[in-house]
Amino acid sequence: MISRRHLLAAMASTPIVSMLGTGTAHALPDGDYKALVCVFLFGGNDGFNMLVPSDNAHYDEYATARPAIAIPQASLLPLSLSTGSSLALGLHPSMSEIQSLFNSGKIIPIANSGVLIEPSTKEGLKEGTHAMPPFLFSHNSQQTEWQRGWSGSTTTLGWAGRLMDVLSSDSDEISPTFSLNGYAQLLNGSVQSANLINASSLPKVNAVSNAQRRKSFDQVMSLSPLTAFGREFDRVKGDSISIRDQLAAAIESVPEEEHFPDISLSQQLHTVARLIKSSDQLGHQKQVYFVGFGGFDTHANQLEDHAQLMSALSQSLAAFNQSMEAAGLGDKVTTMTMSDFGRRLASNGTGTDHGWASNHLVMGGALNGGQLYGQWPSLILDGDNDFNKGRMIPTTSVEQIGATIAKWMGVTSKSSMDYIFPNLANFTVQDLGFLKS
Repeated sequence: MISRRHLLAAMASTPIVSMLGTGTAHALPDGDYKALVCVFLFGGNDGFNMLVPSDNAHYDEYATARPAIAIPQASLLPLSLSTGSSLALGLHPSMSEIQSLFNSGKIIPIANSGVLIEPSTKEGLKEGTHAMPPFLFSHNSQQTEWQRGWSGSTTTLGWAGRLMDVLSSDSDEISPTFSLNGYAQLLNGSVQSANLINASSLPKVNAVSNAQRRKSFDQVMSLSPLTAFGREFDRVKGDSISIRDQLAAAIESVPEEEHFPDISLSQQLHTVARLIKSSDQLGHQKQVYFVGFGGFDTHANQLEDHAQLMSALSQSLAAFNQSMEAAGLGDKVTTMTMSDFGRRLASNGTGTDHGWASNHLVMGGALNGGQLYGQWPSLILDGDNDFNKGRMIPTTSVEQIGATIAKWMGVTSKSSMDYIFPNLANFTVQDLGFLKS
């Protein structure tokens, strides 16, 4: 007999599957709703022009490394942030909304983070005693590595999908994972796939978009196919219509909010906000969302283009945070940025080429705010943290960030954490401490 899972695998490229969950539920007995929202900055965000040292000594190091594209020291937005040293940090001048969230403890930075297999030094990588992640500096590969959360493997699963494998059961028909930006490996679990939703319109099947087509569709559905595959295919089609109707009802039950700006990322987050607020209708108590925003491959004209990107990111995250706090959900939702990689410290003229480590943001009401997490690197070209040509070696891994969030989401056992992040055992610090337990 053909299983639903096998049919879904066979149909993975067809539009109808994009609206299906795989029958996973999250009606946890303690009623503790939590959601993770992953914001992927496609192209490779320059995290060292987003978060910039502002004290004289560290700023001089930064400006010496990238004189053509350094943000003027006087224009940096000051942050009330403990770094544990003389280091002071400022924010890109286009991010005033995020500055306010930083200074109220609602956003924290994670310094110099990226894809690693194990803690690595320049010497160890050069001598081959530390394992090098595969296909560094390649857009597609590094987007996959960030979402896979298991560098060095070839699994098609993603770390958030494995997270939901651990936190889920099999009694609901709608998956608790949602992508507002197309296919995302991050959300692939062993028993589920994500609901793919267009932020500007609800998922729909053209065959049932009006009454006459729906009548014809129902007549076709009433026929009994001769094969097991045909019968299962019809069942999946029927499920897709049911899921579409439930998602439409859930989203439409929550009024639109006018404060979300007309920015693609903001509109995705607006739909995320409406789904989160209707999670009880879907029977979910743990959810993961994926949204994406492109344009970060700034090989040229970086100062102007990156300023616009930073402004859009700042406005979008602030609007989403406002929505969650107004609904009393600020401490129930954690939002994190992800990106292919950072940029090289050295410029190529007016832009930057592909790097490795970057700085990332985590937002939410459950944060232990007011401090820097991770290790700020030396920004000296060809120094101890520079792998080559200004490509910074990460000092905090994707796994360490993800494991900290997974613990907050409800993962308690070592075996479960090992399933989600098989490389985590390579790192001494497995909980970075930026979320309240």
